[in-house]
Amino acid sequence: MPIQLLNIFKYLLIVLVWLFFIRVLRAVWVEARPQNSSIFVATPQGSPVAQRKRGKAKKSAKSGPEVSPKLTVASGGALVKGAEFTISESMTIGRGQGCNVPMPRDTFASSVHARIYQHSNGWYVDDLDSTNGTFVNGKKVAGSQIIVSGDRLQVGQTIFEVSL
Repeated sequence: MPIQLLNIFKYLLIVLVWLFFIRVLRAVWVEARPQNSSIFVATPQGSPVAQRKRGKAKKSAKSGPEVSPKLTVASGGALVKGAEFTISESMTIGRGQGCNVPMPRDTFASSVHARIYQHSNGWYVDDLDSTNGTFVNGKKVAGSQIIVSGDRLQVGQTIFEVSL
């Protein structure tokens, strides 16, 4: 093998090692950054305010008007347990700033990881070609999957409970 070709391989290997090193440093940096708590403020489940909200939701469901569909953080990830996000007709979940449910500290979530949307016969979740996949009740989503109240939706390391 010519010496020039060996030199090219040597430099290519050095570049690949540096790219790997930079990627590891970036992952550590994202994980170690302080969390901006003003974004993720939520009322704890056991607080009197949360109990009043749940009581109002139950009353309004009985009296006629529909309760807003929402995602509640059940466990894991970088979001505060119990944080609630109102589900709109179409919304995205991911690390990106433009997402309706931002998860900037969850390194297992993609920039735009999943989409929840309403269709004529219910609510659906789509995995948007994420690296680690989206799961409903522990099963990986392939294509569009219908979701119902009580389902557990996993995006990255965060598990949401769906309330429709």
